[in-house]
Amino acid sequence: MTVYRRPDPIPMRRAARPDARQEPLAAHPARALHAVRAEPDDLHHLVARQIFAAIVAGDFPEGSILPNEHRLSEELGVSRTALREAVKGLASKGLLETRRRRGTQVLDRSRWNMLDADLVSWTRKIGPAEPVSERLWQAVTATSPALAALAATRRSAAAIRAAAVVLDDRGVRVGRGEALAAFLSEIARAARNPFLLSLVSSCLGNLLAEDPPFLERMAAVIEPGAATALAGAIATGDARAAEDRLRALLEPARQTERA
Repeated sequence: MTVYRRPDPIPMRRAARPDARQEPLAAHPARALHAVRAEPDDLHHLVARQIFAAIVAGDFPEGSILPNEHRLSEELGVSRTALREAVKGLASKGLLETRRRRGTQVLDRSRWNMLDADLVSWTRKIGPAEPVSERLWQAVTATSPALAALAATRRSAAAIRAAAVVLDDRGVRVGRGEALAAFLSEIARAARNPFLLSLVSSCLGNLLAEDPPFLERMAAVIEPGAATALAGAIATGDARAAEDRLRALLEPARQTERA
């Protein structure tokens, strides 16, 4: 006879009960965890965000072991099913690792997939959003000159030239930030390095979705004609000129960012 296990009940809002085998919850007054409140999102997604916030806040330092499942589910006020799904999700993003007889460990930050859309979004929510945008932009500007040089060695400039026309034409009905993102994305695509393309696309995609005004500010100071000149260098295969022109194109934006 097949026996079916009844799923955990729907999470209830209840006061956390101290586990007699462990120290009382009151012993951690500074911990960032609290009962998860209803929001228009999947419960396990909200639980994962709470745990991520507690890790970033230092309540669960890198290398530490999370409280056991019973204790953590009570502290968060959710079912064990929701907690397990949250832990699985964070493990897939490189934050946690679960092993038998050891528990769930917080991994070193170098292993976190910080380009994951959830992690970027959560980072914005738990702290000031502006530093997140600045760091995403720094990742783009640090890699783009090398990508321009690679694109020049391929002499694959048709799509880049088209994107440059849009960026340089102030009369086109396209947001300047959107035009800049499209231009830099085409350069990354032409370089034919899938890993760097993923990095640039992820950073620009988040800026477009979460902070369009930031990209607009970066695009507003780009010199007219700079994108077209860069596309020309790529088309002629001049890698050194392409790299230099992209640095020059982004320099006013860097000065704006620092200001």
